[in-house]
Amino acid sequence: MSRDHISQLQPLKICDGWYVVLNNLNSEKRTVEEYELLILQNEKHNAIIKVLYQDDQYHIKVVDLKIDKIYDVESFDKIEHVLEELEYQIWSVGSGGLEDLQPLSQQIPNFLRLRIPAGWTVDYITIKDTDPKTLEASDDAWLFDFNQDLLQFSHKTKNLLLDVGWYPDGDPTGSYGIELIKNEDWENPLEDIMCTELKELIAQLDHIFMKEIKNEY
Repeated sequence: MSRDHISQLQPLKICDGWYVVLNNLNSEKRTVEEYELLILQNEKHNAIIKVLYQDDQYHIKVVDLKIDKIYDVESFDKIEHVLEELEYQIWSVGSGGLEDLQPLSQQIPNFLRLRIPAGWTVDYITIKDTDPKTLEASDDAWLFDFNQDLLQFSHKTKNLLLDVGWYPDGDPTGSYGIELIKNEDWENPLEDIMCTELKELIAQLDHIFMKEIKNEY
């Protein structure tokens, strides 16, 4: 796997409960006839979402493991259209709408899109794509979107926990706090990073994911 593998991945808006089994979802042209790009598994809803490249088309499949049924959602020739439908299915199934792929009853929130490699589970995520640098101190977003429980991912195989929050809660002068914990040792984090800009937060998360891929933790 190349050093810049993370930067090549397509960022996704994702919700709680998804485990990334496989992620090679990028916009590179395929030279093979059939290729699995993405596999997401949701244990709570007994479902899997797959993105395949076959016959010069991208295909999204949703698998209901309870009744062993495969929904071939749609085929696309452009990665942009794949991402739009994929995010819809991630949120639809993640919200419990697997039965005959019922439409979402709510709009997908403006969560931050992230590049998540294989092996990580989304324990919870509420982090929005709102850049704190663009907000006035009086903006209501500080009350609702900037708290200590913004994101938590876990890597069960390596017993890693990636935690992101805003400290202090709702404080415009605060900052993002990123901690990477191994073996539940909160007293000695492997990473303990503070930053104030959204683009820096994304860059730091990409860096942590890349180090994990290279088995540096």
